[in-house]
Amino acid sequence: MLHLIGIAAESFQSLGKNRVRTSLATLGIVIGIASVITMVAMGEGTKRRVEREIAALGDDWMFVFSWGMTRGGVRGGQGVSATLTTDDAEAVLAQCTYVRAATPSNMMRQQVSSQFTNYQSPVIGAYASFFDIRRWTALVGRTFTDEEDKSQAKVCCIGMTAARELFGSVNPVGETIRVNRVPFKIIGLLTPKGSSSEGRDYDDIIVFPFRVFQRKIAGLEKSATMLVAAKPGIPMSEVQAQVRRLLRERHRLAPDEPDDFRIRDQSEPAEVKAETSESFSQLLLVIASVSLVVGGVGIMNIMLVSVTERTREIGLRMAIGANALHILGQFLFEAILLCVAGGLTGLALGVGAAYALEQYKEWETVITPWSVSLAVAFSLLVGLFFGFYPAWRASRLDPIDALRFE
Repeated sequence: MLHLIGIAAESFQSLGKNRVRTSLATLGIVIGIASVITMVAMGEGTKRRVEREIAALGDDWMFVFSWGMTRGGVRGGQGVSATLTTDDAEAVLAQCTYVRAATPSNMMRQQVSSQFTNYQSPVIGAYASFFDIRRWTALVGRTFTDEEDKSQAKVCCIGMTAARELFGSVNPVGETIRVNRVPFKIIGLLTPKGSSSEGRDYDDIIVFPFRVFQRKIAGLEKSATMLVAAKPGIPMSEVQAQVRRLLRERHRLAPDEPDDFRIRDQSEPAEVKAETSESFSQLLLVIASVSLVVGGVGIMNIMLVSVTERTREIGLRMAIGANALHILGQFLFEAILLCVAGGLTGLALGVGAAYALEQYKEWETVITPWSVSLAVAFSLLVGLFFGFYPAWRASRLDPIDALRFE
């Protein structure tokens, strides 16, 4: 124990003799550790944002929309003809054994008025199963029911953004809004879902029962889309194939005719986003690790210079009884001490940089315990790896040659 304390005291004394060189030696580690902490925090923040987006959208449902048929060699686009009907959605729910829920949907932008102001908001009509498919619950109040849809009750649920624009800080539940001069009672304030990575605000929405929406708001505009959710444990590819077979059968399409609808599986973009986020995090970690390795090389260079400058000192210590293990331990401890000091400083700077990015650049960052542990472990490993050769070289010096060194 006393031997270790002696090595530590000698190391502190030796490093303190040349503070400028010691500071420069630790600078590379400071930059490397700070980079690791900051970039890992950025990567984790990106992953957290993507996870929230996937949770907000859901990954077990698909969006089915009409697609124009080929006529005279020309294919129409979405909305050319409403090839999907409400009956299609009912048939999918009744006959597709892999389907948990299905709803027709119709979405448009409408001028909405409250007792306080007017606001143009996206409005959507759908069955009550829309909230199950989209995993949407009411933060205040409740969502509407199938019975309210069938009875064409003039009710709706409102997203947080639309509620803020129409009512400010007033609780919207129980209030009345007007769309096409028709009054609707708000029965639920939807739980916030945030925004997508493309900037789309999921909370800027008002949801109405499908039948009253078609009759009072959509008018002649038919619903040409539907949302379909899979039962738990069923692969989306199998659900998609089953729905496609039924719709082709219902639309009486010949085997050589193309689909008059399109299916967009939400699980595919969710997987792509998750993989992209993971790749981005790994890339940031690799870049930060390179800077840490460069800092370790700097430590090794400084320690090699230190060994050369202190050759006579090493020879003198060996002449008065210090063995090779003592010399190895001292120089190795000095390298580790430099890296740990740089690591702790870099840790503080990295946390500060992550906080600054979040506060002033609005880049979400997440400091995780594993990234802090990784930074500390890296600093120790860099000290051991890059400090061993200079320490070993110092311990292998011949005392006689060292004393003669000029």
